[in-house]
Amino acid sequence: MWKTILRRVLLMIPQLFVLSLLIFILAKLMPGDALSGMIDPTVDAETIEKIRLQLGYYDPWYIQYGRWLWQMLHGDFGQSIFLNVPVVDLLQSALPRTLSLVAVSIGLGSILSIGLGGLAAHYKDTWVDYVVRIISFLALAVPAFWVGLLLLYALAVKIPIFSVTNTKGLSAYVLPSITLAIWFCGLYIRRVRNAVVQACASLPVIGAKTMGIRTAYIYRDYIIPQVRLVLLSMLGITTGAMLGGSAVIETVFSVKGMGQLMVHGIISRDYIVIQSYIVWISLVYVVVNTSVDIWMYLLHPERRYGGRP
Repeated sequence: MWKTILRRVLLMIPQLFVLSLLIFILAKLMPGDALSGMIDPTVDAETIEKIRLQLGYYDPWYIQYGRWLWQMLHGDFGQSIFLNVPVVDLLQSALPRTLSLVAVSIGLGSILSIGLGGLAAHYKDTWVDYVVRIISFLALAVPAFWVGLLLLYALAVKIPIFSVTNTKGLSAYVLPSITLAIWFCGLYIRRVRNAVVQACASLPVIGAKTMGIRTAYIYRDYIIPQVRLVLLSMLGITTGAMLGGSAVIETVFSVKGMGQLMVHGIISRDYIVIQSYIVWISLVYVVVNTSVDIWMYLLHPERRYGGRP
């Protein structure tokens, strides 16, 4: 078991290496370069070329990549062109905010999805089931930024429970977390409902019911493990989508996280910030997917005993 876990952890190294190479190549394919936003228009072309030569912009790509990778591994992500501060300082303040926002949204969304999905499965093919399924469709179909604007209008303008300009404290994360959690529920409610319905129709559950085992024990021993596997299997995929979607939500609610940092980097053509953002988001995505893979392996008895790892 431990060999399998170690093998999957070590597999992250080539994945991250390939990702870093793709990120570097895509950054090089962008129009202009990181120096374009720094140069004074009045500076003559000869001086500009000397600066580019000093910075190694004309070195072969593999030398530039090796130098960039070595600096990044030592915690040097370069200097922000627009803000004129080390990128690592920006990441240290922005990354925890984004991870907190996504973590709270996943937690809230999981609770709502399990509750509503289980309710729909319990009252299968009744009006309760139909209402819950319509809610899940709407939660997935309505754009997240529009939901965020509606929440701001309803709970910060019409009913001033929250402040529109508040960007500090726990209250600043309530509305963004609810907005992301609603989109999360749109994906998970139907999956939870289907998992519960399938588990209830399985032979072990039918056999347990015929033997008179209490419903609470049936849910604990048969149904909840199935729902847990469904949630874990989708978590790796949706985490990446939520990290990307947080850019829009952070912009709507003025949360100074990774998403807003990326938006400002794109607007100001701050390529170094954009490149660093993609590196960190890719790192988080790979770590989360590897963790999910390991948990699926640990929680799935067939993979540990007699099945393929």
